[in-house]
Amino acid sequence: MLVLELFGTLSLREVAGRVPLAAQQKRPLGLLAILALGGKHGMSRHRIEAYLWPDSNAARARHALDQAVYAIRHNLGGDVVLSTGQELRLNEELITPDIWNFDDAIRSKKWAAAVDLYRGTLLDGFHFGESRELESWIDAERERVLLEYQTAINLLAEGSAKAGDHSQDVTWRRKLAGSDPLSAGAAKQLILALAAGGDRAGAVKKAREYQELVRQELEMEPDSDIEELISSLLHAPAAKAVASAPPRLPESVGTSVSSIPPRVERSRIAALAAIAVIAVLVIGALTVRNGPAGQARGAVAVASSQTRTPAPAARDAYLLGLNAWEDRTKEGHDRAVVYFRRATELDPGYAEAYAELAEAYVRIGYFGYRPADAMFPKAKAAALRSIELDSTLATARTALATELIWEHDFVGAESQYQRAILLDSTDATAHQWRGVLLMILRKVPESVAEERRASELAPLSLQVQNNYGTFLNASGEHAAALRHFQKTVGEEPDSAWVARNPWVLSNMARVYADNGKYDDAIRMINRALEIVPRNPRALHTLAEIYRDMGRSDLVEAAFARADTGNEQYPAYRGMVYADLGKADSAFVWFDRQVNWGIQPMLSLQAGEQHAGIRNDPRYKALLRRLGI
Repeated sequence: MLVLELFGTLSLREVAGRVPLAAQQKRPLGLLAILALGGKHGMSRHRIEAYLWPDSNAARARHALDQAVYAIRHNLGGDVVLSTGQELRLNEELITPDIWNFDDAIRSKKWAAAVDLYRGTLLDGFHFGESRELESWIDAERERVLLEYQTAINLLAEGSAKAGDHSQDVTWRRKLAGSDPLSAGAAKQLILALAAGGDRAGAVKKAREYQELVRQELEMEPDSDIEELISSLLHAPAAKAVASAPPRLPESVGTSVSSIPPRVERSRIAALAAIAVIAVLVIGALTVRNGPAGQARGAVAVASSQTRTPAPAARDAYLLGLNAWEDRTKEGHDRAVVYFRRATELDPGYAEAYAELAEAYVRIGYFGYRPADAMFPKAKAAALRSIELDSTLATARTALATELIWEHDFVGAESQYQRAILLDSTDATAHQWRGVLLMILRKVPESVAEERRASELAPLSLQVQNNYGTFLNASGEHAAALRHFQKTVGEEPDSAWVARNPWVLSNMARVYADNGKYDDAIRMINRALEIVPRNPRALHTLAEIYRDMGRSDLVEAAFARADTGNEQYPAYRGMVYADLGKADSAFVWFDRQVNWGIQPMLSLQAGEQHAGIRNDPRYKALLRRLGI
């Protein structure tokens, strides 16, 4: 029997005997690992080919896969990899991947066995090549199994504590803290376990070590609760110090309970026993569909560490912040930042306030209301602070992911979006922003599907509906996009909201133009330009409309009044030239754009306005420079 180990360093071993060296080379091992991650039902050949040979044509990729399968069968036996139609799968009678055993243990609630099988990060240090899709999928799998591993440890630790086995409780808590060293929740749980076992000196030492780690790694002050714990341990009698400390609650898990909507305050749970019972019931009741084969995997419920009740004044400021940004104007977002910052000042442990502050900074940078290079780093700091306080908040992961798009770390962004959706599949914002990422990567059908999902989850959000209509149009569904806008935005009773939002007006103008309704298009874009008269993005839309009308003589003149000091001016000027078929001038200006933000990358890749230059080698070189 062959054993394929994916946890830690990828390796293949024989229970009795030696594995031929040829079967341990990178390409055969990589193919075996992909099939293992695909589950017992296997994967389609087409998907494997796209993962491993993304730059090859269909014939070459098919030939390469056939060679790889032949090599594996030649070295390990003809029945190790089975083929059924267009599907490949591992023969579970001849080879056992450790991740299959891990998933079986999770499904069977054999927590100790699952923890024992997790011997390190999934496929740690193994790189498959240049396929971003493959790396994103593997990153999502890494996050999934890590969450399930951490939850298993939590349940074991709670069981030990309940049985009065403090030594074993500390052992489990050390393992949990080691899996996420920057997690404030895991650190606090370990500190409390040490104190409960009578090792107050060890508890204080661990607290100091955690504080220093956060300062060095994140360049921010650690959770104030840690300092309060240190003070209680140093100055109170032993029994009182332990008794007065907050209860240790499970922190990490897989998918959030769907009945808990995002951004809704979670109530205080009085007893640790209640948390343990709820966690076990939810874990036993839920399953998720994961992996390309769609096989059912054991799901793990999320029990957020954000069970604390925020200070009432901080809660009020938080709610005012949510209300402020709903009109999506510059002034509304500025007010939102003020309120969210106020909430974090009133209650430094308010994780949700930090998460929404991060999202506010993201949107200010994305919409161009303030310089992106000033806004996105602040978004990242706030998101990381939120995650440090509560690693189960989908909103913080979503904001961090969007900031990573701005950094052009598309693999990291996809990983964070996947984790956000795993934590809360009902979070419309996560689906909405992931749709933006997929459109930047020119994965148009997948992008539209994400925006459709967001629109289903948030039917009352005009901004989400705006995104869906815009992306429908970019996919070529012009008539459907117009119907959607007319139904959800054009006939919106809150006409004041529409009138305040230049980007909804601009997007609707683009849709009207693509449907040949040029009078309506000009009317809409002029309304947008009343709000942002010199914005390059809006003026680029006006120029495109003139081009579609056959008025190429007005195109450059329309863009001439754009603000040359705008940080994205060169990118949009290049797009104007691209629309006119002036490729040389377009690439001159594209080269002058130093920092490509999210919106210009989206404008560049969405729709077919720039189709004339997409086959130009310079366009492909530009995409490589952008990391796309």
